[in-house]
Amino acid sequence: MINEILDIFQTYRMAPTKDDVYETQGKQILAEKMGNYVSQNKTIPFVMLGFPFKSTNSRDKVLGKLPDYAEELTLKNFAKFNEDVKMVYEPGIEINMVSDGFVFNDLLGATDRDVEIYKEISMDMGKVASVKWFDLKDFYGTSLNTGREKVISHFGITPEKLANDILNNPDVNYLYRGMIRFMEEELAIKDFPSRNQLQKAAKKLTREMMFRNEAYSNLVRKEFSSHIRLSMHPSVNNGAKYSINLINGRSHYSAWHSVVLEDEDGFMTMHKKDAIEAGHELIYKNK
Repeated sequence: MINEILDIFQTYRMAPTKDDVYETQGKQILAEKMGNYVSQNKTIPFVMLGFPFKSTNSRDKVLGKLPDYAEELTLKNFAKFNEDVKMVYEPGIEINMVSDGFVFNDLLGATDRDVEIYKEISMDMGKVASVKWFDLKDFYGTSLNTGREKVISHFGITPEKLANDILNNPDVNYLYRGMIRFMEEELAIKDFPSRNQLQKAAKKLTREMMFRNEAYSNLVRKEFSSHIRLSMHPSVNNGAKYSINLINGRSHYSAWHSVVLEDEDGFMTMHKKDAIEAGHELIYKNK
């Protein structure tokens, strides 16, 4: 039974990094975590940080502020994951999606209302899947400023620890490098005097975001301690978290950082400007 579920999970995994230890370490830990639920015939719970809000760079990366076909495909992918598991294990799985939008939207210029609307529409799309939704307000009430302060106060780390983790923890390093790239893309719409200045601004913003991200991750680790952690970022897959593809296809970016290309080979996520430059046509659905 467990091996069958693991085989299914394998089909949803992100391509391994050079530091991947899934086969030698993470797979056994995953089997044990799943076994705790299978032995009781319970739904297998996963938890993931994600679905914050659309990229604020709608010039280059996304179509606009609202969820679109990319989010729809992501949620259908979670539904398919559950359906596949149910074929061999009837209780199936559930995804606990912890939106991190309110944690750092103020750093990127997205309004609280942008985050709220994005989550509401995503939740409606997510009715096809076994997804439960959470955000900062579920842990600290409705005052977002207070929530941001408390999550840092209760679960934050020091600048020294962050610097050390970036250097010595492969998962944190993968996240740091990925976020620098994301931040350079986000800030590309602003007027910087040079590429060097853009890169400096991106690194500064990345560290500010990672302080909050690490605190929020620690909160999630506490609140969902028995759940299996998923990530949209590359990782070493050592049992702390497992990297998955959010869209079944040639996915390079998350739904909130991209548009979706559909061709004879299936789906692919890419940046809006690249799709336009390649001559692809924008298709409207349910308009």
